[in-house]
Amino acid sequence: MLPILFAISCGDPPTLTIEVDDVFGADLADAQVKQQGAVESWKTGPDGTAAIPFEPGTLELMVGKEGYIHEFVTVEIDASVEGAPPPVKVALHKEAEGPGFYGVAGGDYQHLTAQPIKTIATEMSTWHGLENHPDVTLKADKGALTFLFNSTLRAQELKRQDLKLSRLEYKETAEVTGVLGETEVELQLWVAGDDLEYELKGTQSQDDYLIHVAEGLESGLYAFHAQSILHSTEAEALDKLPKEMKVAFPFEVK
Repeated sequence: MLPILFAISCGDPPTLTIEVDDVFGADLADAQVKQQGAVESWKTGPDGTAAIPFEPGTLELMVGKEGYIHEFVTVEIDASVEGAPPPVKVALHKEAEGPGFYGVAGGDYQHLTAQPIKTIATEMSTWHGLENHPDVTLKADKGALTFLFNSTLRAQELKRQDLKLSRLEYKETAEVTGVLGETEVELQLWVAGDDLEYELKGTQSQDDYLIHVAEGLESGLYAFHAQSILHSTEAEALDKLPKEMKVAFPFEVK
């Protein structure tokens, strides 16, 4: 919940304006605003606003709209200080259309296509990577991006999946040292480089999570993958995983 402190002046019962947008800044009409403990609710007009009468004190609101993840907002109104309360702005995320990763950029969600992981192994070395260039391009805001992630797994189960976000590097060939010296192996794979830190947060929707990458997303290719599989050096690592986990979710940043 988001705590907000406002002040009001004495006189007529105060009215608080709620401004509801989607996460891209578009006004959301017909969004419902409901105060906890109250029977009455309000809907936003065409401009995405609703005016709510209330008494000073703590105001707990639920803001939602069909097809969007609702949000809870806590507003503290102090009657001892003069001044009308400014509008409370609430941004709602659309619900995901189905399981997977969605880049929240460019005015809409962009679904990351799952790509099968390929293994190339010799007696000395193993590489796991992706053969194809991703079909999704996202624009980062000063190295930051947000993703909506839809999964039926709960938070603790997701932690056990060891989900990584890795920068991808293209390797056409690799040198392998054997008993007879150096041997060149053809790869033609996008393989994992450095990992990026991210924050995974639950939402008011049971199956939707928000993944926020605060920094580090420079121009290039990246991929989400489970069990650190793209980092594994075991030839049999992919065989140990179920079919659903033998994929990565790549995207390009420009």
